[in-house]
Amino acid sequence: MPSLAATFAVLLAWSAATLHSQQNLAGGPGYPVRGVVINSITGGAVPGALVELNQDFAMLTDGSGQFAFDNVPQRTYMVAVSKPGYRGFGHPRQGMRFVSLGSVMAQLAPDRRIDVGPDMASLTFRIMPEATITGQVTLSTADPADGIRVRAYGRRIQNGRPVWDLAATATTRSDGSFRLADLAPGKYVLSTEASLDNPDPPEHSRLPMWGFPPAYYPDSGDPNSAGSLNLAPGQQAVADFTLTRQQFFPATVTVRSSETAAAAFEVLDPLGHPTGFSARYDSREQVVHAVAPNGSWILEGRSYGHALGWGRANFVVASAPVSLAIDVLAIPHVPVSIHRDFTAADAPTGGNNPGVNLTLAPVDQFLLNGRGGYLARDSGSDGGWQLNLTQPGRYWTEVTPYSAAYVSSITSGGVDLASDPLAIEPGSSVAPIEITLRDDGGTITGQLSGNTQGSPGTAAAAGDNSQLFVYAIPLFPSASELPQVTTQSDRTFSIGNLAPGSYRVIACATPQEIDFHSPDGLSAWTGQGQTVTVAAGSTASVALSVSSCGVAQ
Repeated sequence: MPSLAATFAVLLAWSAATLHSQQNLAGGPGYPVRGVVINSITGGAVPGALVELNQDFAMLTDGSGQFAFDNVPQRTYMVAVSKPGYRGFGHPRQGMRFVSLGSVMAQLAPDRRIDVGPDMASLTFRIMPEATITGQVTLSTADPADGIRVRAYGRRIQNGRPVWDLAATATTRSDGSFRLADLAPGKYVLSTEASLDNPDPPEHSRLPMWGFPPAYYPDSGDPNSAGSLNLAPGQQAVADFTLTRQQFFPATVTVRSSETAAAAFEVLDPLGHPTGFSARYDSREQVVHAVAPNGSWILEGRSYGHALGWGRANFVVASAPVSLAIDVLAIPHVPVSIHRDFTAADAPTGGNNPGVNLTLAPVDQFLLNGRGGYLARDSGSDGGWQLNLTQPGRYWTEVTPYSAAYVSSITSGGVDLASDPLAIEPGSSVAPIEITLRDDGGTITGQLSGNTQGSPGTAAAAGDNSQLFVYAIPLFPSASELPQVTTQSDRTFSIGNLAPGSYRVIACATPQEIDFHSPDGLSAWTGQGQTVTVAAGSTASVALSVSSCGVAQ
C-alpha cells in the first residue's frame, strides 16, 4: 500500500498538471509569478510543496524549492502552500478529497495575498516543519504492546486564557511503537489509556480483573507528577512508556438522583482525564459498577431527563473493593439580564435577540468537558434570558456583543465577572448575571509598515499583499474577546467598539494566541507595539511596524 506522502504527491501532481494547463483561459495580459518555498526553521529549500493561487493555478516546487507561473492574469490572489510533514498556510482546495490526510489540510493558517501585475519581485514563502512525538510502549509482562491508545494534550490559549485540549491520539503498532504527528510548537502532556485483559467481563463475575492502568510521561503512574514536553518548531521528540500490570478492584457506586432513567458515568484520574476504566450503569438498581486499580480516582456522572444533572465523587482504591455514593443534582440555570445603555437613535432594542453571545471557560485548565453554556429564553413568565450550563464549576465569563457595542460591565451578586470567576454549584441557585452594553465605544486606527515574512521593520516584496494581524490588548480586566483585525490592502486598520481604557496595540505577520488576562501573559508583550488610551466616542491613531511576535499558531 503506498505511503500517505506518496498518495499525496500523486494527487497533487495530477491536480497541478490539470490546473496549470488552464492558466489564463480568459485571455488578456498575463504576468510571471515566481518564487521559492523554504523551511522556516532551517532556511533550506522545500521541494515538492504545492503552491496554489486562488485554487485556479497550482504547481509543485522543483528540487530547489522554486515555483514559476508564466501567464497569470492581473488581480489579487489568495496563496496556499502545503506539503505533508509541514504546517503550511492557506485554505485547502474545495472539491479535492484529501480525507485520509486528517489534520494536515485542516490546520492550515489564514490566507496570504499577492497582487499579480508587472514588475513583481520574486516571492519567498516559509512553511514550518511539523513537530512529532514518537515512542515505545513496553509491558511489564513482556507481551506485545499492541493497540494501546496514547493521548497528547496540548496547552494553548483560547480567548485569552490557557487551556489544555486533546491535540492528538495514536494507537500502538504490533511492536508497541507509536507516532503523534502534525503537532504545533508548544507544551504537551502525554498519557496512555487503560487496557484491561478482559474489558467486558460477565456482569456478576467474581474473578479478579487485571490490566494496565494509565501511565503518564515521563513514565509515571501519577498524573500529579507527570511532566511535559516542550516542542520547538519541527522538533522530533521521543517519549517512551512502561506499563505495569495490576489488579483492578470493583467499585460499587449508589446513585442518588431523581433523574436516573438516562445517565452516563466515567472514571477520571485526579486531573480530570478520562482513564478508559469500565463504568457500567444499571438504571434499575441505580448503581454504577466500575473497576479501578490502586490509587485515587474520580467518578463523574451526568443524567439526562427533564433537567440535566451532574455529580462527582472522589474515591480511593487500596487493594480491596470499595463502595460509595454519588449525588447527581440538577444543574442550575443562571438568569441573565442584559441592559442596553445606548445613545444612538437607531440603536437596537433587543426583542428576540439577546444582543450578546455569552460563553464560559473553566478556571480549571484540565476541565476538558467543562466548557459550555448557551443563552436561551427563560422558561419563566418574564420572558428574559438564562444561561444553560453543561456542568457546574468555576468559570470565566466571555461576552461578545452582536451589534456595534461593547461590554461596559458584567456582574453576578456583586462579583465583577470581568476579573473574578463565576461559581456554580449543583443543586443551588446562582445570582443573575447582569450585563450592561454601551454604544459609545472608542476606535483605534493606524498605518503599518513591515513585511509578512516575519522580519520586522523591512518593506514587503513588490506584489506581496498579505494581511497583517493587529491586536489591541486591553490593559484592564475584560470579559470580552481580544479586539483584533487584519489590515486592508494599503496596510491601514481600524478597530472599533472598544471599551474606554488603555491598550497595547501590536501588529504581527502571523496570527497569535495571546494570554491577556494574566500578568505573565501581558509581560510577554512589554516593549512591543504602542500603548494608547481610548476615551468613549473618540479615536486614537498609531503608526506601527511589525513586531517580533514569536511563533505562529
